[in-house]
Amino acid sequence: MGGAALLGLRAEALGIPRAGGFWFRLAEATPASRADIMGCCSGRCALIFLCTFQLVTALERQVFDFLGYQWVPILATFVHIVVVILGLFGTIQYRPRYIVVYAVWAAAWITWNIFIICFYLEVGGLSKDSKLLTFNLSRHRSWWREHGPGCLREEPAAGLGPLDSQAPVPAIGCTLEHGYVEALHSTLQILVALLGFICACYVVSVFTEEEDSFDFIGGFDPFPLYHVNEKSSSLLFQQAYLPA
Repeated sequence: MGGAALLGLRAEALGIPRAGGFWFRLAEATPASRADIMGCCSGRCALIFLCTFQLVTALERQVFDFLGYQWVPILATFVHIVVVILGLFGTIQYRPRYIVVYAVWAAAWITWNIFIICFYLEVGGLSKDSKLLTFNLSRHRSWWREHGPGCLREEPAAGLGPLDSQAPVPAIGCTLEHGYVEALHSTLQILVALLGFICACYVVSVFTEEEDSFDFIGGFDPFPLYHVNEKSSSLLFQQAYLPA
């Protein structure tokens, strides 16, 4: 039995289905085409890394949005986390449909972060002091407005009457304004999402080509491999006990 067949049997014994296609394709491929298959693995590993990095950055952003009571970004980031987990699952389990959903959401996520940059940099008539991101439910602003790099909070003077608990406390001496901090966060999200979109399109194309060429390696054989081996062994057994 050749090395390709042994590798195929070992993958099957480990519970890897023939529909997965990767190990069987790698086993029966020529040395020239194995580089393309390993390229697929490299793209898949890159997408797994990008999805994991996106989860980390999204969770970090979600924490600061919660601290600033930014309800619209909280909802958007929650949907983003769910879709990234879906894309990560699809990449690990060879599910191209899930990766397509992730790629479509990556384009929408890039658009959303461009809007956030325009909002905090006050481009196109937008104002970062509006209540747009809080559903007009509170007067809170970005958490970085009061806790940015180098910011010193101005405590209100005593004896000025009751204070509104939702009123933002101004900060002075900030090294970097909160608008630029939020814009940098969104820029990072755009770059990672753009790389994820490119990797997702590449992995989906490779998975699709693999499914199209699956019949070449016997993926559509109605009889599994162990049935063929069982038939051949039973024929040999009958031949051995035939009367002379």
